[in-house]
Amino acid sequence: MAEEKHFYGGQALMEGVMMRGTDVWGAAVKRQDGTMAVIRQGIWDLTHQYGWAKWPLIRGNVALLDTLNLGIRSLFFSFNVLVEEQMEQERKEQEAAAAQAATDPPAETKGRAKRQKTPKKASDKGWMAWAAMLPSLLLGVGLFIVLPTRLVDWIPHMAEMGSIGKNFVEGVVRLAGILAYIAAISLLPDIKRIFQYHGAEHATINCYEEGQEVTLENCRAFSPLHPRCGTAFLLVFIAVKILIGIFLGWPEVWLRMLLRIATIPLVAAVAYEVIRYGGRHRDSLVARVLAQPGLLMQRLTTRQPSDDQIRVAIYALSTVAPEVPLPQGWAPPVQAAPDGKLLTEAPPAVPAPPVPSE
Repeated sequence: MAEEKHFYGGQALMEGVMMRGTDVWGAAVKRQDGTMAVIRQGIWDLTHQYGWAKWPLIRGNVALLDTLNLGIRSLFFSFNVLVEEQMEQERKEQEAAAAQAATDPPAETKGRAKRQKTPKKASDKGWMAWAAMLPSLLLGVGLFIVLPTRLVDWIPHMAEMGSIGKNFVEGVVRLAGILAYIAAISLLPDIKRIFQYHGAEHATINCYEEGQEVTLENCRAFSPLHPRCGTAFLLVFIAVKILIGIFLGWPEVWLRMLLRIATIPLVAAVAYEVIRYGGRHRDSLVARVLAQPGLLMQRLTTRQPSDDQIRVAIYALSTVAPEVPLPQGWAPPVQAAPDGKLLTEAPPAVPAPPVPSE
């Protein structure tokens, strides 16, 4: 059997972009000093270790877990790069202050020492990131799982509707809540920048998949929307969940919540196959029809990127795609470790992934 063509995917990061290849992933993060910090590591997920992980209706959940794990790792990398740069700047300021203090009178030296800040420890960076993520996870569970099904019980005259109508209304409430949440956070400047990097990732991949040379000028002409986006997966996930929920009735709230959680693997598997089909047959009529709702929803999660953001996406793609060289004249990036520290030497070569078992 001929090897299946690989389709690159990615994710927006804090001042950066992550790209995933067949057996490696890479990311590029732009530091404030203009340095382009990149990382390239091997992928050792279930898909590379077990043949069954590629089976239809199983690969969807495997891909979901692998994507979540890789997404968190890449987000931590971008966070670490930015924090490490800030720590470097603080160290330089303290060294300069210490050098100045050596020439100051004793009274001035004492006053300056009191004003100096204690530098952050590198080990604190992970705790800071998790502390920022946990409230969001709890908020997501409450807003998008618990609240929608409870709201249906509180809506007047809903008791007169059958289980099909209640499940449909619950899905609409859940979708409306997600759309409202995305629209609200998109007003924040930092989130808007992430959405711009999201658009840069899509434009770069669109340019590559159309067979064009991946340059700033070419990528600029492509859409920031893409049919394989995770935003489209979210919309298809909700639609499939409504269809499956129709066959589950409308039991007591505790059992309803249990069923909502228990059917997540099935819903994710079906939704993945729909998105996968649309991405691999994007020129077919069926795929175009299926892609339209997701593309419409992506208008909330993407923004038109700047040239600098597209450059970051091109750097990220070039780290995982050997066939995508950096445009002529671009400065080579600086390799960085997962903790965000810049490396003075090139990282070791990425080993080949293990052969999948039959």
